[in-house]
Amino acid sequence: MSATPEVTKRSPTRFSIRIIKLGISILYFVRNRFYCLLFPNRTGTCVVLYYHNVPSPYRKRFEQQMRIVADKKAAIDITRIDDLPANTHSIALTFDDALESFAENAVPVLVRLRIPATVFAVADAFGCNPGWGEGYYFPKERVMSSAQLGSLPYSINVGSHTLTHPYLTALSWEAAGEEIKFSRERLEALLHRPITLFSFPHGDFNDSTVRQCQEAGYEHVFTTEPVLVSGGRAQFVVGRVSTDPWDWLLEFYLKIAGAYCWQPYTQAVVRNIRARFSGKKTLRGA
Repeated sequence: MSATPEVTKRSPTRFSIRIIKLGISILYFVRNRFYCLLFPNRTGTCVVLYYHNVPSPYRKRFEQQMRIVADKKAAIDITRIDDLPANTHSIALTFDDALESFAENAVPVLVRLRIPATVFAVADAFGCNPGWGEGYYFPKERVMSSAQLGSLPYSINVGSHTLTHPYLTALSWEAAGEEIKFSRERLEALLHRPITLFSFPHGDFNDSTVRQCQEAGYEHVFTTEPVLVSGGRAQFVVGRVSTDPWDWLLEFYLKIAGAYCWQPYTQAVVRNIRARFSGKKTLRGA
């Protein structure tokens, strides 16, 4: 998640990191294209994008991105990630926090272009200022009301994003379980439809919270780790690629191609290097 450009000051460091990621992604894209030429018969893949806010000044840029997706005819309902046809590449769209800017600026575009999407709602924050997004969102940004959420078209799936948007791994086991379980129950009571998807606030999770989500009856849970969905049935824990309406077009093209999914590999290398120097075995982190 990157902050709305008008909310934060420009940072040479962030810009440099952005350029480095872009350069690596270009190389990764070229490598993948070469691999596809060598091995034409491959399993189906899907990149799951996640947005947060779509502010009014960026509605046209968001629509430009969605027209690119529509032209590719690759957008799928996220419930179809368990059945990806061979030799295809699909795109699934998700939106965290269920913000008013999503309802006002993104939903009309998605409906007009017939692109399915999923929004993850914070069940105890309807109509509130998203305090967890301070420094990232415009000050006037609000979470959708329960009425707005209930009036979303059926092409928009709804998933849970906990009750209060906490760092789940910082809570006690009991408190984390309540955030995971009760948020689903409240959303189902409000919307009168099954809630089978969950995304972790702040991308914060561990083995314990994953297990609690399984016990709560979710079919898939979503992280902020940029991992490409590949093969037959998707794993329970699904990675996503961070996307914003203010992304450069080249960035967006590379993201929907899955070219930003190199990052977990480099993170694993860094963890192994740190473990080697510390003399400890590598442990899977949150």
